[in-house]
Amino acid sequence: MQILIDGDYARDRHGTGISTYARTLAKALTALGHDVSWLSGAAAGDKREPLADAAAIVDQPQPVRGPRAWAQTAGRMMGGLSSGSVSARKVLSGVTVGAPSEFDAQPVHLAPELYVRAHYRHMLTRQFTEVKVNVPVDVLHLTAPLPIQMKGVKRVVTIHDLIPIRLPYTTPDNKSEFIARARACARESDLIITVSQASKKDIVELLDVDPDKVAVTYQSSDLVPLSADEVTRLPNDLSRFGLLPGQYLLCVGAQEPKKNVRRLIEAYLEVGSPMPLVLAGPRGWMWEQEVGTVLAPLSDKARAKLKFTGYIDRNDLRRLYAGACAFLYPSLYEGFGLPALEAMISGCPVVTSNVSALPEVCGEAAVYVDPFDRNSIRAAIEQVSGDPALRNRLVDAGRSRAKVFSLETYLTALNGAYSRLTN
Repeated sequence: MQILIDGDYARDRHGTGISTYARTLAKALTALGHDVSWLSGAAAGDKREPLADAAAIVDQPQPVRGPRAWAQTAGRMMGGLSSGSVSARKVLSGVTVGAPSEFDAQPVHLAPELYVRAHYRHMLTRQFTEVKVNVPVDVLHLTAPLPIQMKGVKRVVTIHDLIPIRLPYTTPDNKSEFIARARACARESDLIITVSQASKKDIVELLDVDPDKVAVTYQSSDLVPLSADEVTRLPNDLSRFGLLPGQYLLCVGAQEPKKNVRRLIEAYLEVGSPMPLVLAGPRGWMWEQEVGTVLAPLSDKARAKLKFTGYIDRNDLRRLYAGACAFLYPSLYEGFGLPALEAMISGCPVVTSNVSALPEVCGEAAVYVDPFDRNSIRAAIEQVSGDPALRNRLVDAGRSRAKVFSLETYLTALNGAYSRLTN
């Protein structure tokens, strides 16, 4: 089949799990024999200029502030309201240089500022934006509930979770707009894909969806364990971060309310462990309220035990997982919990939450905590960091559990889901 995937999440190399999901989805669909192309909503001129279009889809424009931001928002609102239909144009390939990406090998179609304009159109009118592409398309696959549609084309939407509904205070979404968009996407799509049975349960119950319309494919990860040679170089590689193998605790993810970083830091400091806590990931929404307020009263000695790395590329992330004494992930809610899977793949003992999809993903390969109880988190940190035998058991169980989410398993599940479109 000719499958068109929304492309803006995939462009974001520093993005969330959805960007990783979009790239993995495209590779999997290609491996299954489908022809994949991307639908970009990058900022570009409304008139076709081939070289400018090619630059736009890989550009990283800086956000504007003040009056320019207000003018930009007003322009996008007007753009969304002015037309309910947009045409995408094919982008010239092979123009820009840099690290290879999915966009180098697969066709890209550009509808300038499509997603942001469609967002405002739906927010203001509750109407979806129709997209036209001048090539045959059998399926439009949206990697999140987005307010766009194509006439005469089957629509698949991936709904990872309903956290804006389940934990509304942890996201900045306009909740009524999100609910309306998610309901419409669920209702109008031919197939809904999700990443866990926990998320399927939420989708069925909260959005009133027929369970037969929802396929669970889980997720896989392209992260691979360190080779023997890489393990021997691990002490030197970790020294760049001021770390020693087995002598630090690790948390991975954007530092935002959902990730429960505030309680994690408080619990860790109460333990009084000599090992530093490494927090790998970018600052997220409400960082100052969640993390800054915890750091403010700390002594310099206490602050020095907390190592914030910012964004970490995939190769360095592999090394951080492999060298950690334990991986701490007391998230308040996850549709899947990709970092927990990647820790298991890497042979890192996992401490995680007993809610949402995390027990479904980790099975018997984790120590579970109540993420809303700081004492529960503290006790688990003490238990795992102080018991080598327990850590060894978790490593073995984690590697075995991670095989359940192999690429081969994902391909089988995805193929089964897509086969519903032709039945």
